[in-house]
Formats: sequence, C-alpha cells, structure tokens
Amino acid sequence: MRRRRSRNRDEPSPIGIAFTKVATVFLAAIIALGVTEWAAGLAMGKIRENRSAATPSLSDPDIVRLYDTDNPTLYRAVLEELARQGEAVYSPLVEYASAPQRGRYVTVSPEGYRGNGQPQDLARAGAKVFVFGGSTTFGTGVADAETLPAQLGEVLRAADKDVEVFNFGAASWYSTQERVALERLVTAGIRPDVAVFVDGLSDFQSCQVPDRTAWSNRLAQATLVTSRVPLTAELGRRSNLLAFGRWLFGDDKPEAPDRTTLCNSDAEVDRVIRRLDTNRRIVAAMADRLGFKAVFVQQPVPTYHYDNSKRAMPVNTELLAHHMNSAKAYPRMAEMRAAGQLLTDNTLWLAELEPAEGNAYVDTVHYSPRFNRTLAEAIGRLILDGAMLP
Repeated sequence: MRRRRSRNRDEPSPIGIAFTKVATVFLAAIIALGVTEWAAGLAMGKIRENRSAATPSLSDPDIVRLYDTDNPTLYRAVLEELARQGEAVYSPLVEYASAPQRGRYVTVSPEGYRGNGQPQDLARAGAKVFVFGGSTTFGTGVADAETLPAQLGEVLRAADKDVEVFNFGAASWYSTQERVALERLVTAGIRPDVAVFVDGLSDFQSCQVPDRTAWSNRLAQATLVTSRVPLTAELGRRSNLLAFGRWLFGDDKPEAPDRTTLCNSDAEVDRVIRRLDTNRRIVAAMADRLGFKAVFVQQPVPTYHYDNSKRAMPVNTELLAHHMNSAKAYPRMAEMRAAGQLLTDNTLWLAELEPAEGNAYVDTVHYSPRFNRTLAEAIGRLILDGAMLP
C-alpha cells in the first residue's frame, strides 16, 4: 500500500523555490563581485605602485650631466621617492597642499612644509623665514637639503644668523594661493620674520582671471548636488574593477591638467601680471602692518632669456609649450617694471639669472641643485643687506 504524504507537512511552493534560488544566486553574485573588487583593488594598488616607482628613463651618464654629480645612485633614489609622492590633499582656502610624506630624501610635514634634511619645528623660538612658491620652490627633482629654501637656510646661517627657513612650496601654487597660505599661518599666530615669494612660472601657467587653481574643477565636481550625478557614474568612477579593466585595455590615461590655457591676447597677459602685482602689494601691506618683511622674487623660467640649447639634455619641446605664457608675459613685465608700473620694493628681478657654470634645469622647468644655490645666494644677499633678520 502506498503511503500518503502527511497533510501537516508544508510543501514548498514553486514561487518560494524560485525566490530562494534567485536570492542564492544574487547573494553569490554580490560576494563574487565584492571579492573581485577587492582583488582588483590589490592589483590596481600594485600597478599604481609600479607605475609611480618607475623613475624617468635616465641613464647614469644622463643623471651625471643633469645634476653635475659623480653619484647617480643618490639621485636615482631621490627621483624614486619623488615619483612615489602622494597626490596633493585638500587644504582649506588654498584648495590643496602637498601630501605628508616621510622618506629619506623627500619629507613633507603634516603642516605642509617640506623638510631640509634637519629636524624643524614651527613652534621653535628664534627667527623664521617662510618661502612660498610652486614646484620649483618645493624642489621637484632634488633632495630635501638641495631645495632653494634649504640652501637659503645654509646661506643665512653661514652669515651667523640663527634662523630656520621653512619650505611652503607646493606644485602649481601661484601668488594668490601663496598669499592665502601666509594669511592662514599669520591668523593662527604663526608669524615669520621674513616671507619670501618665488613666482613667475605658475602664475602664467594659466590666463584664467578671476582666480582658479589646479584643483578648482575637481572641487566643483565634488560639491555638485548628489542628484545631478548619476549613481552609476559615481560607482564607475570609484570602482577598482572598472579601473583594472581600463588598464587591461589600455584606456587608463591620466586626466589632462585643467590650467594649461594659452594667453590669447595682450590684455589677458596684462590681467595676470596685474594679479601677481596686486598680490605682492597686498602681502607687502600686510607685512608692514604686522611687523615682518616680505621679499618677492621674479624667478627664472626657461622660456625667457635662457638659451635652451645649453641644456645637458635636449628639452621636450611639447612639454615646454605648456609654459609659453611666460614667454609672452616676461618681456611685458620687463617693460612695465622699467616704466615704474610694478612693485619694486624688496623685489628681486632674477629672470636673467642662471648658474655661472654647470646645468640649470634637471627637467623641463625645475632647477638643478646648483641653480637652487645660485638663487638662494641672491635672495640671501637681499635679506642680509636689508638687515631683515634679528
């Protein structure tokens, strides 16, 4: 006799079975996607590390010529540390600053200043010099102790001055950001005896007035109302898996800079010159009222006066083209300066300066250790001759 199935036992419905299967598949897919995203994150981290660790394709003889050195291994290590430098971080009012880093040759403090090879402390008693500028001031291409501010400290201490020089340079910073950075320090009760501003290259990197920084577009996108940004687009931007796919198919290209716009007219050049001059006058007035000195340096650029055929290695003309605004602006500034239209108090016109011997640039625009020393000596003479330090 065939048994009857108990009436008290619930039989699963076809809908329940289907739902369970779909849920199981969905959960498995979520887990698989999470694991895949995690693995892609590890892979992309390694890819980015290898990419950033790759030093420029310079041979030892190339480094010897560029750095006037007999120790190319040292500078290869410096370049490796600079290549691994983290992306800039958000900083209030100036929009971004150099990311903190602790290396053997490249150090950046949490307060945003680059080291000089010796312990430094903003709270330390004694005279202080703050140096502001872009990547040339920061010292792209050279070690901590070879930057312009570090060598300025050596020049001043050699003249028996008990002084600390702090390097507040940051890539692509220009006069407006530098002025605001000084204001932030001063309003926080951190006041220098002398503030030095090294400008010319980054101010003319873009002809956009009113002011915009290298991060303005990024911050504008980050502050868009959420509803305006499709969720799929945001997830796609953040996904390591999609980034890995773009890398596999060769579509993982860095974003183009958003501040490389050529000056299209003399009027645009004049607006940027006026911006630089106005920032200098504002800083000079602030320094006068608050009891410190301000020094302004019109820095050398390879698009004005310099004979690029003298370089230790040929320059990449395509990269040099990004700085052709300076080629238009510097002659105009020289005319305005001669006509008395620009601030000249404590202003060093070093546009024609270059090392007496040896190489001037280690890449397209950044100074060699020898050139940094030449600039430091010129700035140091002005500070010392002007009795700006106690």
